[in-house]
Amino acid sequence: MLQPTTSEKTTQVLKDVITRFESDFKGRVQSYYLEGSYADNSQVGSSDLDLLIVFKGDFETATEEQIAIQLGKVCAALSPVELDLTIQAEASLAVDGLTPGLMWASKLIYGTAIRDKFNLVSIEQWTRDRMHTSYWRTAHLFNRKLPLTIPLDFPDVDGVFFGYDLRKLRLADGSEVNCTRDLIRLVGWSATALIAYLTGQYVPGKREVGTLYREYINDEWTDLIEEIYYKCRGKWNYLIPTNPAEREELRNLCRQTLAFENHFIEIYLKFLQDELTGSDVKGCEWAKQILTEIPYLRL
Repeated sequence: MLQPTTSEKTTQVLKDVITRFESDFKGRVQSYYLEGSYADNSQVGSSDLDLLIVFKGDFETATEEQIAIQLGKVCAALSPVELDLTIQAEASLAVDGLTPGLMWASKLIYGTAIRDKFNLVSIEQWTRDRMHTSYWRTAHLFNRKLPLTIPLDFPDVDGVFFGYDLRKLRLADGSEVNCTRDLIRLVGWSATALIAYLTGQYVPGKREVGTLYREYINDEWTDLIEEIYYKCRGKWNYLIPTNPAEREELRNLCRQTLAFENHFIEIYLKFLQDELTGSDVKGCEWAKQILTEIPYLRL
């Protein structure tokens, strides 16, 4: 039986997705896990749904995996709320391990519980993933040109919010507006990466980022990390505020974000150099691949 969420609309979305996958992939899906804010009931009105679909064993063919991914995209496009759908096979979880979010902060809504079958991702692998994907977000979330020029400049120096508001958010009526969702993603995941790299600690989800950053690092960026999450998400629900004073607050947060990005980049480049010269073959190969895909130029 499907475990309901606190919203009838989101429960119906999940029901529709599960019904479609169970019909198209009979007997192939093991579990459906809700992650993020809807898993712990901390969602706001404009929160998205984070759903992980886990296939039994391994994908039978590459075609099965691609069809599943395409079906996920169709479900997301038809959903009346923003749906972030991830598809994995148990085989990949056995190799890579469970993310902290899946292990500690997810909710099984349909299917068979699997978390006790797999280990938590190693801190080394978690650190690599968070550091490299945060570098990817720095390059791609706000359409920066490659090679990345270090030190970074604002995504849009002439924009009211310096280009950190490019992400579109779909409202209940179907219209789209600019929002701060990617600003929160950028800062939160970069902070998560720094916590992993500098202190060897995991972060289960974005709600815990500020608290754990303050506990384990507590430097000049702590207040910014906390404010971006609590104001952009909690106070403004990801939306761009209309009140002039609040717009100035957001503009100031965006102004500070550039300095934090450059702080992260300097630490990331040290991490990258260590990976390239280290003895871990997999780490070195990953670092080389990242440099090929996202080269940088230091001024």
